[in-house]
Amino acid sequence: MIPKELPFQVDQAILDQIILGDFMIPADHQAAYFLPGLMSNLGSPNSELRENSLDVLWIWLEKGQFDNETVVKIADQMVSNLKISLGEINTDSVFLRAFSALILGCAIEFDIELRTTKGIGLFNDDQIHTWLKTAMELLRDEKDLRGYVEAKGWAHCSAHTGDLLATFAKHQLIDRNDLQDILNTLQVRFTTPVESVFVHNEDERLAAVVLKILQRELVSEEFFKTWLEGFISNSEHMDWKSAYTHPTWNCARVNTKAFLRGIYFFLVYGYKDQPEHHNVELAEKLKPMLLNTLRQIYPTSRYADGL
Repeated sequence: MIPKELPFQVDQAILDQIILGDFMIPADHQAAYFLPGLMSNLGSPNSELRENSLDVLWIWLEKGQFDNETVVKIADQMVSNLKISLGEINTDSVFLRAFSALILGCAIEFDIELRTTKGIGLFNDDQIHTWLKTAMELLRDEKDLRGYVEAKGWAHCSAHTGDLLATFAKHQLIDRNDLQDILNTLQVRFTTPVESVFVHNEDERLAAVVLKILQRELVSEEFFKTWLEGFISNSEHMDWKSAYTHPTWNCARVNTKAFLRGIYFFLVYGYKDQPEHHNVELAEKLKPMLLNTLRQIYPTSRYADGL
C-alpha cells in the first residue's frame, strides 16, 4: 500500500544511497515507504533528482518490489499526472507529465510480462483503454514540445509519450481499432501547426510507435494507405506547398517530413538493438507508399528519388 504521508523527502542523499547500493531497499524499510517522495520527484526541475527517482522507481517496479495493489495505484497516479497543467508552455509542469509517462510505460510492460508468463493480467480492460485514451490526449494536446531544457535537463514529453504508446501497442488487450486510433493521433500531432520543429529525435521515437504497430500485424494495408494519404490531403491542414511562408505550418511540414522519413528508414535499415522485430510482409508494401507521400509533401526535394 502507498503510505499517506512520508516523514521526509526522498532527497539526493537517499537516492545516492539506493543507487550505490545496487538499488537495494534501505534496511528496515519497504519500497512503498519511499514511494510518495519518489513520485513527487518526477516533477522536480532538478534533473539529477528527477532522473535518479525515475531510475529507482523503474528498477523497483521491474524487480517486483511493490505488491500488485500498489502497482495499480502507481499506474493510476501516473495517469492522473499526465493531465496536470496540460496545455501550459515553457513551465516546469512538463517534467511531471513527461516522466510519469515513462513510469506508466514501465507498469504496462510489467502487465504485458505477467500476461505472457502467467496468463493473467494486473490491469483490466477498462483501465488499459482509459489510460490509452489519456496517453493519446497527451500526445495530441501537449503544447510544451521542448526536448532538453537548459539548466533543468530533459523534458522530452513528446518522445516519452511515444515510448508509452509503443508499449501500449504491444499490450494484449489493445486491438486493431486501438492501433488505428494511435496512428490517427500520431497524424494529428505531426500535421498540427506548432511554434518550433522537433530537434531532439522526437520524430524517431514517434516513428518507432508505427514499427510496434506493424509488428502486431492487425492493421490492414488499406488503412495504412488511407492514413498516409491523410498526411497530404487532410482537410484540417493547408496545402504543404503553401506552408513555406507560414511559420507554424512550415514547422508542421518539417516535422511531418522527418516523421515519415523515420518510418521509411526504420523499414529499410531496421530498428537498432531490437532483435525481436520480425519481418512483416506489409512493411515492404509500405516503403513505396511512404516515398510517394514524401514526394508530395516535399515536391521540391533535391534528392533524386524525392525522399
